[in-house]
This record gives sequence, C-alpha cells and structure tokens, in this order.
Amino acid sequence: MPQFHIVNESTEDTLESTDNLRDAIRVAKEIARQGQAGDPVSILESGGQAVRQFVLMADGTIAEQAIARLLKPSGGEAVLNGTEKVAAPDPARI
Repeated sequence: MPQFHIVNESTEDTLESTDNLRDAIRVAKEIARQGQAGDPVSILESGGQAVRQFVLMADGTIAEQAIARLLKPSGGEAVLNGTEKVAAPDPARI
C-alpha cells in the first residue's frame, strides 16, 4: 500500500501514489510544473496529513509552501502553527 499520495489541491484529484517521500517530492514537483501557476500540489501521508506542498510560480519556478496546521497547546485555545498572541512592543522602548 502506498505511503504517500500526490493531490492537486485545486481539483482535489489524487494524481499519483508512491512508497517513499523522495519519489513523492519528485512527482509532486513534476505535476506542479505541468499545472497552472498558483495551483498547490500536496503530498499527503496515507493517513491524510499533508507533509509537503509545492506550487508553480508565475516566473516558472517551483516553490515549496508552508503547510498551515491548527495546533492546540496544552492549556489554551487552538492556534495556527504554534503562533502565540503577543502584545505589541511599547514604541517608547524601541
């Protein structure tokens, strides 16, 4: 059973499946290169968790994008990728 699935996020189509991450990255970049600029191509683990995401940029390069994940720290409300709410710095102290 394949470990990784390559998905076009715009169409939600699973385009390919591979047994290892190295092959999945290679295939995802090839698929992104053949797609439309701005359409993300994700690599999902067999459990459905996104592990990598690539997109074709307007200049023809392939860029890896950060994957946003909703995290719930042990004592508080859910945050995005572990970011925390912090107070703005005091302008008088800068």
